[in-house]
Amino acid sequence: MERLFVYIVDRPFAGHRDALAGLTPLSWLLRAFKDLPHRAVTEDGEIEEISAAYAAVIPTTMPLVTGDVLSEIAEEMERRSIPSLEIGEGRIYARNAFGKAPTRRLWLPVFRSVEKAADHAAAERELYRRIAETSAQNGVIIPDVESVRIDAGSTIKAGAVIEPYSIVRGSEIKEDARIGPFSTVEDSVVSAGAVIWSSVVKESVIGEKTSVGPFAYVRMGSAVGAGCRIGDFVEVKASFLEDGVKAAHLAYVGDAEVGRGTNVGCGAVFANYDGRKKHKTKVGKGVFIGANTNLVAPITVGDETYIAAATTVTKDVPQGSFVIGRSRAECKKRE
Repeated sequence: MERLFVYIVDRPFAGHRDALAGLTPLSWLLRAFKDLPHRAVTEDGEIEEISAAYAAVIPTTMPLVTGDVLSEIAEEMERRSIPSLEIGEGRIYARNAFGKAPTRRLWLPVFRSVEKAADHAAAERELYRRIAETSAQNGVIIPDVESVRIDAGSTIKAGAVIEPYSIVRGSEIKEDARIGPFSTVEDSVVSAGAVIWSSVVKESVIGEKTSVGPFAYVRMGSAVGAGCRIGDFVEVKASFLEDGVKAAHLAYVGDAEVGRGTNVGCGAVFANYDGRKKHKTKVGKGVFIGANTNLVAPITVGDETYIAAATTVTKDVPQGSFVIGRSRAECKKRE
């Protein structure tokens, strides 16, 4: 409705700067009224009489209000010759009713006042639902819009799947990617065809057709290439993994660069911390790292190296080496 002008009153209240599904209450209202003439004012700012047929005064305690709702109300007021209407803690009035007390009151769920913790939680649930429904309308596959949490800072491409009880914050999920149930993705990029299964990804990039999880943790600026496998109970921290790297289970890869096609065995540990400083590990292409191997940084392992299970490596390894460092087992007859 072009004849409607909206004043957004930035009213301080407990938690008024806290994010609701990724945005502050003021930001939600500015987004809701982007297609209507509007102006934000402080609580003690002057709201002057305007030339538009109708004006709405909406405080930031009501972040669920939308432009469509206000336009419908203004049109109904015009049809019924209602000069002024109280809506929650705000109001909407005709130009000739400026400064007059409201003649009627109207309550809708979108006029909920958000000031207490319970109100905050209820409003956030509604905003998350709206985001999920909009995403579904744009081609994202969301089996249960009530159970997912996608914030306003996230971009989900059509064809992606967001399964129940997953959380996506400040992230980009590309087409055909799947965020499995009970996963959390924060400030990250999940590339096309990748799968995150009951895992946590923070501040990282996951390559195309890479599988993460279940129960994996990728964090702190890590970049995992295409076609990789980060399996159950694997942690990757501040590391770069080239295409085709596999760490199937129970491993820690920290402060490392791992070359294309390398296999990280079960129980392998990149020992990056000496008690004072973090150190870097560089592993070449096509390396086989056996189970229960320790790579004590700083260290470099050359391409096509084979490290036997239960080996602790403390020195640089040249390309094409075979490394074994475990003690020989002895079998003695029991007395």
